[in-house]
Amino acid sequence: MTFWRRFKLYLIGVGLGLIAVWVMFSQSERPSWTPEGRVLLFIDSSDQSFSERAICQLKCLELDSLGLMEIQSNASVNFSESNTRKKPCPVYQLSSKFEKQEFKLIWQVCESDEKAELIAIQQLGKDCSCS
Repeated sequence: MTFWRRFKLYLIGVGLGLIAVWVMFSQSERPSWTPEGRVLLFIDSSDQSFSERAICQLKCLELDSLGLMEIQSNASVNFSESNTRKKPCPVYQLSSKFEKQEFKLIWQVCESDEKAELIAIQQLGKDCSCS
């Protein structure tokens, strides 16, 4: 068997493997095996609470729980701005676009208690005087 024949068979095997992986993993919108997917899945499935500041900001931005869920569903985790090594509960900053507006959400995630607390929500370009 020549080198080129073996190389062609190798490429066919790699191609079939790539197609199989794509079919198996392309069905979920947010794969839970990625770090971002794990964080977002944990926030969505945990007991959620809101800080006083977040409640004030939600009222200022005129958002209800459905609006917050829509913003959350389009969010992505900004790991460079997050404090992932904070003990015992890391803090994650999420970025999202909703109705042509950009939002930043800050969540504190306690995996040991299975709780997530929304610390702050900000709409870029709009200032809410909540402290």
